[in-house]
Amino acid sequence: MRADGTVDLAAELWPHLLDAIASGEHRMVLESASGGRVVLISEREVQRLEEQARAGRPASRTILTARETEILLLVEAGLNGAQIATRLGLSTNTVAQHLSSARRKYGLRSSAAAATAARQAGHLPDANRGESTS
Repeated sequence: MRADGTVDLAAELWPHLLDAIASGEHRMVLESASGGRVVLISEREVQRLEEQARAGRPASRTILTARETEILLLVEAGLNGAQIATRLGLSTNTVAQHLSSARRKYGLRSSAAAATAARQAGHLPDANRGESTS
């Protein structure tokens, strides 16, 4: 990273970065020399924002990663951290970190409350259709 905060990204890393953006794991903000900004987000996130706009709801600034979404769905289904770790083949510490991140995004202390908030905000897919509830 340069002193001005910019980063040169090697050409071989672009496919990995774009895959991470497409999966919803990351987003990227690009800024031109004149200060114009462009945000790269997943198509799923664009569709969610469009649905919210059509429904007349303000767009939420909370963006969950695909893994946070997956884990909150399992919390919503009643699984605890150890059960989630076993089901997903992750360590309990990794699950705890994802849950901590999700709770922080909603400003909550409980994972169950974060799952409820995510559901109410339309950030969790409908189990029947695999789509966002927003």
